[in-house]
Amino acid sequence: MEVKIEKHKSRFTITQLILMVMAKAPGSCCSLEYLHEKTGVDKKELLVYLTRLAKKGIIERKWHKSRAGKERMYCLKYKEEIV
Repeated sequence: MEVKIEKHKSRFTITQLILMVMAKAPGSCCSLEYLHEKTGVDKKELLVYLTRLAKKGIIERKWHKSRAGKERMYCLKYKEEIV
């Protein structure tokens, strides 16, 4: 997956890269760290795009509790939820 994204990075917009990574992630949910690692986009810039996608209703933000503490997760909404 990473090779494909690296190969086509110049072809896609940042929004498209984010959505591709999220679609391939387990459960269609990603943390900010994971998105930063896979897309290579700066974290502050990622937050701007994720906020815009959340306002459009394409993704949703959730808190995930683990042993390490709370972590913000960004999840793709399913087709039925968007419509």
